[in-house]
Amino acid sequence: MYNTLFSVTKYVEEEYIAANIVVPPKLEEEGHGYFHWEIDDWTQLPERATSKTFTIAGHDWSLLVFPRGNRENDAVSLYIEYKPKEGQKDDWHACALFVLTMSNIDQPELFKKSSAHHRFTPEETDWGFTRFVEIRDLITPIDEDTPPLLEKSRVRISAFVRVIKDPLGVLWHNFFNYNSRKNTGYVGLKNQGATCYMNSLLQSLYFTNQFRNAVYQIPTENDDTKKSVALALQRVFYNLQVSDEAVDTTELTKSFGWDSIESFWQHDVQELNRILQDNLETKMKGTVVDGAIAKLFEGKMKSYIRCVNVDYESSRIENYYDISVNVKNCATLRDSFANYCEVEMLDGENKYQAEGYGLQDARKGVIFESFPPVLHLHLKRFEYDFTRDAMVKINDRHEFPPTIDLEEFLSEDADRSMSWRYRLHGVLVHSGDLHGGHYFGLLRPTVEDKWYRFDDDRVVPVSSDEVFEEYYGGEISQVQAVGMRVRPNSKRFTNAYMLVYIREALSDQVMCDGDAPVPEHLLRRIQEAKDEEARRLREKQEMASMITVKVVSNEQFAKHQGFDLCYFGSRQPKDNMLYSELLPRNMTLGEFKSHYAERAGLNPNDIRLWTLVGRMNKTVRCDAPLMADSTDLTLVQIKETRALKKPDLCLYCEMRGNVSPEQFLTEKPKPGVSLIHIKYYDPEQQLMAGIGTLYIYADKQVRDIIPDLWKMANLKPNTPITLYEEVKPSLIEEMDINLTFQKAEIQNGDIICFQVTSEPGSALSLDTVPKYFDFIQHRVSVSFVQRPMHNNGDDFIGQGNNGAADSDSEASTDAITVMLSTKTPYDQIAQLLSEEIGERDPLRIRFYTVGPNGQPRQPVRRMASTTLSDMLPSMFYGQPSLNSEGLPEYVVMYERLEVNIVQIENMRNIRVLYIGKNMKDEHAIELLVPKTGPSQQLIEATYGKVEQALRKQLRDETQIIKPFALRFYAVGNHRVKTVMDGSENMEELGGQRFVDVVAEHVRPEDSHTSDGEQMDADDNTQQGVDIEVFHFHRDLSHTHSVPFLFRIYPGEKWVDTWERLGQKLGLGEKELKSIGVVVGPYGAVDLQACQLVQGSISAENSPGTGQHTPAATPSVENEDANMLDGSGSRRLGSVEPSESKDVCVWEVIRTMVAGQSVEGSERPVAPGFIALNHIDRSSRHRGMQQERGIRILN
Repeated sequence: MYNTLFSVTKYVEEEYIAANIVVPPKLEEEGHGYFHWEIDDWTQLPERATSKTFTIAGHDWSLLVFPRGNRENDAVSLYIEYKPKEGQKDDWHACALFVLTMSNIDQPELFKKSSAHHRFTPEETDWGFTRFVEIRDLITPIDEDTPPLLEKSRVRISAFVRVIKDPLGVLWHNFFNYNSRKNTGYVGLKNQGATCYMNSLLQSLYFTNQFRNAVYQIPTENDDTKKSVALALQRVFYNLQVSDEAVDTTELTKSFGWDSIESFWQHDVQELNRILQDNLETKMKGTVVDGAIAKLFEGKMKSYIRCVNVDYESSRIENYYDISVNVKNCATLRDSFANYCEVEMLDGENKYQAEGYGLQDARKGVIFESFPPVLHLHLKRFEYDFTRDAMVKINDRHEFPPTIDLEEFLSEDADRSMSWRYRLHGVLVHSGDLHGGHYFGLLRPTVEDKWYRFDDDRVVPVSSDEVFEEYYGGEISQVQAVGMRVRPNSKRFTNAYMLVYIREALSDQVMCDGDAPVPEHLLRRIQEAKDEEARRLREKQEMASMITVKVVSNEQFAKHQGFDLCYFGSRQPKDNMLYSELLPRNMTLGEFKSHYAERAGLNPNDIRLWTLVGRMNKTVRCDAPLMADSTDLTLVQIKETRALKKPDLCLYCEMRGNVSPEQFLTEKPKPGVSLIHIKYYDPEQQLMAGIGTLYIYADKQVRDIIPDLWKMANLKPNTPITLYEEVKPSLIEEMDINLTFQKAEIQNGDIICFQVTSEPGSALSLDTVPKYFDFIQHRVSVSFVQRPMHNNGDDFIGQGNNGAADSDSEASTDAITVMLSTKTPYDQIAQLLSEEIGERDPLRIRFYTVGPNGQPRQPVRRMASTTLSDMLPSMFYGQPSLNSEGLPEYVVMYERLEVNIVQIENMRNIRVLYIGKNMKDEHAIELLVPKTGPSQQLIEATYGKVEQALRKQLRDETQIIKPFALRFYAVGNHRVKTVMDGSENMEELGGQRFVDVVAEHVRPEDSHTSDGEQMDADDNTQQGVDIEVFHFHRDLSHTHSVPFLFRIYPGEKWVDTWERLGQKLGLGEKELKSIGVVVGPYGAVDLQACQLVQGSISAENSPGTGQHTPAATPSVENEDANMLDGSGSRRLGSVEPSESKDVCVWEVIRTMVAGQSVEGSERPVAPGFIALNHIDRSSRHRGMQQERGIRILN
């Protein structure tokens, strides 16, 4: 129960402080001390007792005790309180470690203690323990031989304190109301959801002053604020200079073309840096800052292969904007550079084929020609783990120095007139793992050695020790307490991901002092934005003192076609809008009445205003008139006490008439007398009109007002009419005219509708008031628009999609707009539309719901229960807009079919990929074909669609399409499964075995070879044979993209074959260089059974060289210096490289298939294959958190 303190002497107390208040690593003590407070009569202490002030380390303190508890009455509360000195600054603070004890005065070795640390501030001047010790434990001894702490009402309270230095000013800061600008001189950037990666990069670029100056000089005065990335970046940089609060980046991300969802996707900071620089460099072209990005960030490197024994070197110089260096197996940054420039020997079986010298031993490597003034280094923390078949984060320790000399990694010819020593400027840190995390930046904004942590909206000073130790990665050493079991060290998941170094010789130029002049147009735009914000604020303040008053009169009631007296909300028809005006809240009713009468051209003595109330059934009705005794009430008083519970004050204006009471202005209607509103419905015209008001008497029968109704509607006497009460939108009740108004529960403000009694068997669709109101309740405005194909000029895409008849690729601009009830059946809608568009068979029209992006979604199923509501988008996507009549507006797309919907049920969609002159000339065709039967039906349908598309491409309609041939083959898992001859079963196509069907345009000279033609050893035909070409990445099972058949010829050299193959692929020279090529026999599933003929296939290299040229995407494989001639390639396992560019693929495959037998009865598609190793850029598995690619659309 008690702790033991041996004695109370200065020596022991110093020893106690040393043992129990340990200064944390990297912190320094300002001073320490202790204080004892002896209380002689505990019972006489007040509820809150304070000790005398004592001084420790130059700071004044006191002890604060609550004998009967602070908020809790069963425990003693004990605190230490900081006492600021007179004249001390308002933002003072002090950091201290302390131990508080309560001990027996006579036996001080018996005591209770609690320890803590705290940052004392004006907001938190005291800190301690609300439940320091329970009162019963304070007064109760633990045994007969041990006295209690509180003995004879006496006790000692002690404080042992260490005051800790706070050189950075943020030690133990809670950052509540923290002001970055005030504390550091800098501000942060707001996080939109997951934009921390962007914030850290922007801060790094902002403090690269030369870059900031260049951005300011980009001409943007005529740019669109919403689309110009450069203009948005200028505004962000300016706000970082002048704002006192964290800067918003929403305008910048909107200029990227991002929506709000995109801001919640975390991306890779290196990739954003590349794309942002590309965008800015394009904007800078032809301006005064043309080339500024390259001058700052561009370096040069040379890839070479240098022969050992002969004077021959093959090399290529490339530009780069950042460098990706390995972390794994590299302890320091220098190790990473050494690893990057490591020389590989090409010898033995892997000798280099040097032009003119044959096979030679050679050294292959990379050397730098120059480094840029600002060097961006990407640490490869994320790599592909082949054992896990997944991306993983590398948290290994990797040290980076404050300065590094890179001269040793330069070529002999490099310029050494200035030092190549670099100083660290920034560290972009990633905290987390592969699936998520957080970015922040550690930056040195000036040439001084002062570091700050830029963590979204907060900027905090940090020490150099933190920068150069905390974020190396590796393991965290666990502090082992005496007697505790040893715990294993844990990994640091927060480590450096990107480093920014600045060349010391150019530091003054890059970090030029002073802020660059801000463009005048930018200042003007920002001032205009501030003025607009101030105007909105004034309007908001004015709105607080104003109220909107709406008045409905008989004029609006007469034209109203819906429920109630009129529409009071946002559904305001343009031809029947309410009187609505913003007026002072303190305007009196009398003043308003005169004001309204003047506006309406009326006599104030001839109008009476009624309050409107909302009833339980969600209708709005008149409640009570506002008489002369209410004229002094203000508008806001009327709204709050008597009117409809809505933001606006809504009133009804009653005009004096023949039926008005004598004391129209001074007296309320007598008991039993009620004002009702009358509507008349004409079924033939389908029009409802408000024709006036009546005063009715509770004891009179409903039939008594019929003569008045005949007269109001100009009907002949004795005309049979039917009366209905408008109870609520979904309840229109026929009235019993024999009841009294009291029994019929008719009261002030009720609405009675009547019509000429409908005859049985009426052909009118809306022959009664209830039917009319049901239509009104569900009425919407629908525009029927022809479904677009969205082919961007491609005449193939979507042709015949799902049985659609041929039409232009764009939707018809002539929308057919009608008003319909959402209960209208499918067939009735189809019949109506077929009459409008001239379609004889309504069943050859299919409807599509339109998504929030304006694109058609799945077709609407035709069933007996299908109505218009099934064609409209869900309210989940937001409220629809309103037309001029206040009706919701919707768009429904339709398409005209070749066959009717009933027939489609026996058909299915098949996707055919048409390949034209090369593999880039790729078009998707979706066909509707019978579910069963031979594939010849599909082949014929494809020919028809291709011919139609080719015909549309002719400039002259009189031109004749040249005969063409198509070769069809089924594809599964990105491999050719079978060449189709029309006999295949349709049920097999598009299933698990065959995913796609490819229709390839075949030249006439290539059309004679049949599938599966064998290559006999003595065959020397010049006709050639078709083999399969497919795409893979690193392993033959990792296939992607569209395969195809390609003809090879006997005696043709590889260099000629590769030229033809490149033309077939439709790729440029740069793209072809990044492809590794292997040749293999039919059925080979392992690279060891294949022969490498070009490039390299490395299972060890991770995607991306880390080198960046703005005009091109980084290549995937490590490129050889002279890729086209097939030399210098490496091998994987027993994959042999081609010995020369004169290799003949025909001979290679013939050798492989010689003597090879095919098991089973299935014929091979081709005797061999060519496999192309490269990354699938269309569906690339991204390395960082499986994120999608960054897009800057503008």
